[in-house]
Amino acid sequence: MTWLTDSPARVYRLAALMLALGLTAPGLASDRPSHCDHSGPGCVAAGTWDIRLAVGAGLRTNPIAGADDVPLVLVPQVTYYGKRFFFDNLDLGYTLIDRRDWMVNLLITPSGDGLYFFEDDWGRFFLQGGLNTLGANFSPAPDEAPAIEDEDAFEGPQEDQRDQESPAPTNPEPAQVSPPPLRDRNVAALAGVETSGDFGRFQWQFQALSDVSGVHNGEELRFAVSTGIHPRPHHLGLSLGFSWKSAEVMEYYYGVTQGESGGNRAAYRPGSGTAPFVRLSWNQPVSEQWRWLASVQYEYLSESVRHSPLTDQNKVMQIFVGGVYHF
Repeated sequence: MTWLTDSPARVYRLAALMLALGLTAPGLASDRPSHCDHSGPGCVAAGTWDIRLAVGAGLRTNPIAGADDVPLVLVPQVTYYGKRFFFDNLDLGYTLIDRRDWMVNLLITPSGDGLYFFEDDWGRFFLQGGLNTLGANFSPAPDEAPAIEDEDAFEGPQEDQRDQESPAPTNPEPAQVSPPPLRDRNVAALAGVETSGDFGRFQWQFQALSDVSGVHNGEELRFAVSTGIHPRPHHLGLSLGFSWKSAEVMEYYYGVTQGESGGNRAAYRPGSGTAPFVRLSWNQPVSEQWRWLASVQYEYLSESVRHSPLTDQNKVMQIFVGGVYHF
């Protein structure tokens, strides 16, 4: 088990990926309403820790070319809400305004794009085979050119070797040129303001965030509106929304610098982009601690991501079916 002791950074990345994937699992992460029925699946009593674990079968596609998709088997959710301070997986926040149908929070949260380039094979296996059943690296590896033996490496006299050689082709094909390695793409820490509220049967949430870690110095805007119906004992949910990311975010994750271009990988400098999404979810309690959960989410990637030489998909799909255990 030397992978645990290779470096503290590897252990940190493993724990961070576990919690970050919990954030992306539909139906697990609790919304942050100012008031709710504490018998509901998304409510957390103030001043208490809330720990949940989803166990099931699911998949989150990875748009990075040559990268494996992200199986979802174990997805954790760790939440704490105090009077003002809250912790929701890797979200840290402080509530400025808390009214019955509206609230405003200060928020620190990780960016999601960096997870597509996560490079810890053990972490992916634990979480997805466990959560990430991957043998290949998330980062697209350069294409390997076929090995070419040294012409001077042979046994016996040079004349004998040449006699055994086949005549050279008249029009030899040019050797394949491998693109250079890609630079690291890290997860950024985003900070900003989050506001949410209720409007009749609908709940809405908006976040305005900026990079405070110096990774890409970009901005993100996120908006979602959701509603649900409750034909007991079932709960059906529908969410619609979008995320906007500035050119700095897109260039850092999906751009290709001159130093990274070569072979069949062209240089690419994207602009800002907007990606809409829709999510359907269903859950049903079966006991005090268990409930069934099923969800599907479709995100249509922005033009800046779709046109990147690093991607080979125009969407991200996430599907999960299983059970949630409430500790």
